[in-house]
Amino acid sequence: MHSISHLLDFLRPRPEDEAERAAGNARKQEIIEKLSRAIISRRLQSPAVLFLELNRPLGFLASQAALFARPFLGFFLQPEDVSAAAELLADPEAFDQLLERLAEPAHQETH
Repeated sequence: MHSISHLLDFLRPRPEDEAERAAGNARKQEIIEKLSRAIISRRLQSPAVLFLELNRPLGFLASQAALFARPFLGFFLQPEDVSAAAELLADPEAFDQLLERLAEPAHQETH
């Protein structure tokens, strides 16, 4: 007879190899670039930075809400984009990278 730990082995994180980690990082950078370009092209850097900074503590909850609302958001966005944005919101490091990317053009315009 198997123990309950044997049944829940699929919940344990498996080691990630370098290729998977590199592909994941490249995907995050692509998502950050895509989101930042969309925000910058609409000249919404300041409101976006303000919104993101104010909602930083709720980033994980927002990511889960986006995944929950994916069927409804599918009318407006591609499902892959919703999943990608949810991943970004759940990752504090990627969140910071997005904020830095949004601050770059504003910083360059003032100098």
